[in-house]
Amino acid sequence: MSVKREQLESALSESIPQEILTSLIDEYQNIKQQFFLRKFQPAELNAARFSECILRLLEYLDQGNYTAFKDNIKNTENLINRVGNNTKLPEEIRFYIPQLIRIILRIRNKRDVAHVGGEVNPNYSDSLLVSNCVDWILIEIIRNYHVNSIDEARKIVESINETKIPIIVEIDGFIRIQNTKLKSDQKTLLIVYYKQPNKVKDTDLMAWLRYNNASRYRTKILKLLDNEALIHYEDGFCTILPKGIIYVETNIDLDLIV
Repeated sequence: MSVKREQLESALSESIPQEILTSLIDEYQNIKQQFFLRKFQPAELNAARFSECILRLLEYLDQGNYTAFKDNIKNTENLINRVGNNTKLPEEIRFYIPQLIRIILRIRNKRDVAHVGGEVNPNYSDSLLVSNCVDWILIEIIRNYHVNSIDEARKIVESINETKIPIIVEIDGFIRIQNTKLKSDQKTLLIVYYKQPNKVKDTDLMAWLRYNNASRYRTKILKLLDNEALIHYEDGFCTILPKGIIYVETNIDLDLIV
């Protein structure tokens, strides 16, 4: 996502308990990361955890306290119905968000996110729905509870609503990076990040990057990334390391804005 974590925290920190806000942003970022990596089953499951954060936020907005994260919310339907009857809350908060939470939780509970068999696998479409739902929920929370300027809040909402395309696409197994401004070492890290937890052949990387000088690529790109502990490079295979994951998530936008 193009909106930064610190922007969300700044906009909402005075209106939402820190524990809820931290967990909510964590789960939102997890959804977006898993969706980018095309790990559609985890995206659905993370969305259920996002929903648990929103339900606690609804509790807090309704009655000033919320169920501790170590405990399960006793009755989700009772909570949703109670919030729906609280006319002091904005309509989006008391009606639309709870309905979306119902949908997300039913996708988890009623649809088989570990789907096997059948003619059509629903995981991608389910995850696409969930990804858009959590965007909408977050936007409405910002609209109603931001504490920064209207202009700053508007910019955050616009950044979530921007038309984006994935920075990586696969065509019959061939990986293309659509941000052509990235350097070869950044493109390499991005592909290995995208392929995690699988190892990636150096010959595949060279083919996907159309890097013609194999000796130079192995020495000047892969070996240096290995020396910096961004990847582990051994026997012709690359695996991203935690330091490399942090670099990608901090320095490379995983979406292109069009």
